[in-house]
Amino acid sequence: MSSEYISDKKSDTIGYKCPECGAPMEYDPDTVSLRCNHCGSIQKIDLSDDVRERDFSELFETHEWRGDIKTVQCQNCGAREVLRGSEISTTCPFCGSNSVLESYEVDGIKPDTAIPFKISEKRARLKCLAWIKARFFSPSKFKKDAKINSVKGCYCPVWTFDCDTVATYSGRLGRHYTETYTVNGKTYTRTKVKYFDVSGSMDKVFDDIYIKGSDVVNDNYLQKIQPFDMHEYVKYDDKLLAGFSANHYTLDPLDAWKQAENRVRQNFQQSIVSRHNADEVVYLHITLTHRSRSFKYLMLPVYISAVNYNNKLYNQYINGVSGKVRGSVPKSPVKIGLTVLLGIALLAGLFLLITM
Repeated sequence: MSSEYISDKKSDTIGYKCPECGAPMEYDPDTVSLRCNHCGSIQKIDLSDDVRERDFSELFETHEWRGDIKTVQCQNCGAREVLRGSEISTTCPFCGSNSVLESYEVDGIKPDTAIPFKISEKRARLKCLAWIKARFFSPSKFKKDAKINSVKGCYCPVWTFDCDTVATYSGRLGRHYTETYTVNGKTYTRTKVKYFDVSGSMDKVFDDIYIKGSDVVNDNYLQKIQPFDMHEYVKYDDKLLAGFSANHYTLDPLDAWKQAENRVRQNFQQSIVSRHNADEVVYLHITLTHRSRSFKYLMLPVYISAVNYNNKLYNQYINGVSGKVRGSVPKSPVKIGLTVLLGIALLAGLFLLITM
């Protein structure tokens, strides 16, 4: 028996109903299925790995989400989350604010693919606590009494671009060389630059240039919890949002493409400089011609935790596949000061040993 898709227009609660007891079902990362938290019934999700690249022309099109999806927006930090209709979001996972308002309009492009969560919220919480307690420079009281206020699974948006590109270039480069000269019988060397003009073309194929799709996700921490195994991605399915949310993109796909194209240009410049064995660039004009372009809208699985300490909120980010944790924690001025003093004392002792 398969799970029944239900919609209650009166209450606006929409979700997947357990065929055994009628309770709502949620996505379970451990079994990659829908699980009923009431009776434990499991319904497998048939996830497809048939993910295709979209032609670049589709960036100008709007792909509607199904009617079982809504958005909520934080009035404090502006983060927009995409939820299943049955989900209720009262706290923003990014800033901890309770000022969250609902909206039932989800505009823009719908995801093509997602990497499903592979670890449960319970495991993510335990990994986060272990990481917090291992922070040497955090206050001892904080580590001892650390209590995670919330852990929420949220898919983070990423644009990926592919392109087959030809770069035509012209410019003036410089190559370093040394020459030897003699003054008053003493020999010296000096470095000089030989400048030369260049022109030509080269072509490259770029695969999966990743551009972060939302400004509310801390890019520094998102980079640090990578890698995400791109062999794990599947065709996007709304069932993955049952019990989870998705951060809606704030970076327009065309603006994301501009960032990707800048990376392509920088890559070509490095290759051109290397081709001509140059050390300096006086100027270099590069014209890009794209023989083909395509894109995907990808969702990455991230647990976001929130810890309060001395009336300040600290967020941690947990890779929803590997469990790798990074984030912010309070620092102990005493521990940092003692470490600095110890370092100074060790350097002073080493200096005395050397000079004795």
